[in-house]
Amino acid sequence: MATKGAAFLSGGSVPTERIGLFALFVLFLFVPLSFAQEKVPKASLASAVYDFGTVKRGAKLSQTISLRNTGDAPLIIERMTFSLPALTARVKQVVRPGEEASLALQVDTAALSGDIEGDIVVHTNDPQAPRLSLRVQGRVRSPVEVLPRPAIFLSAFRWEAETKKSVVTVVNRDESPLEILGNRTDGDRFAVELTVVESGQRYQLAVKLLPSAPAGPAGERITLSTNKGEIEIPVFTFLKEKVFANPPDVDLGRLSLEQLDKQPSLLAFRTETVFIYKYHGRDFRIRVESSLPFIGVEKTPREGPGAVVNIPRQGLTGIFELRVVPIKERLQRGKFQGTIRIFTNDEEFPELLIPVRVELE
Repeated sequence: MATKGAAFLSGGSVPTERIGLFALFVLFLFVPLSFAQEKVPKASLASAVYDFGTVKRGAKLSQTISLRNTGDAPLIIERMTFSLPALTARVKQVVRPGEEASLALQVDTAALSGDIEGDIVVHTNDPQAPRLSLRVQGRVRSPVEVLPRPAIFLSAFRWEAETKKSVVTVVNRDESPLEILGNRTDGDRFAVELTVVESGQRYQLAVKLLPSAPAGPAGERITLSTNKGEIEIPVFTFLKEKVFANPPDVDLGRLSLEQLDKQPSLLAFRTETVFIYKYHGRDFRIRVESSLPFIGVEKTPREGPGAVVNIPRQGLTGIFELRVVPIKERLQRGKFQGTIRIFTNDEEFPELLIPVRVELE
């Protein structure tokens, strides 16, 4: 007796359902792969960077970048996001297969200055490229520039404050002369000296710390009044005593007790580090106390004098590292302000107080 397989090959009868399954299988083998796969769009930008070079502030720049769909389904532009408010762009929402669209971008430099970097991100329905990024970069030259940087940084010990200064140059990039009509400051930690280098073109601005100013870091500002408008220059100062802490205070922010119960490891990310320095601090020693029972302080080195490091432009300096650590088992709800008290072996500065703030909910 012939088997069912032999009967089939010789033209014998086979159940209808088996013929149907076999026919579908044979048909699948001969279907082109493009029909078997799902049709999808494929997005690509002609360029990933638009470099506008160097322009004057106030210029409005335009550029067109080609956005092409090389897939076999419509490309949908879902939205666009911008990293700078000065950037805008337009593009049609649907790009058909095989077609391209123009991404028209604009850069308004009215509020920009210096080296500029920003991104336009195009969000699409392309499963392989849901986010296309276009980098926008260049340099915006202001009519007036502050060089070598548009900010002033000055650090000094109290006894050397009168001899140290930080200097910037105000340079006119415009065709018409620059006149500085006056200046004002929003702080009382430094003195300002303005010198004419080249009338109408270049001015030198020098800042000196006042020896009578409060110790510690501060952020203040100088405002120059000119015939071309006001120029604001940030001023960052640090007046140091022989013994000082950096940073001078600790803010642990807001902690959730419920979240800490679920993820105790999060506490490791809520510690703060404070360094205690002594100028020429050989055999510098400290003892530490916290007024808040749930705030611990880990000192390095744990015993003996602090490490001695030769800091550039400062010389040999004694250093301790303090890690301010919340103690989970003692935490309680509320807003707290306390202090870390540092007792030192320096006769002139036997004690430092470091404010501590924390909110527990």
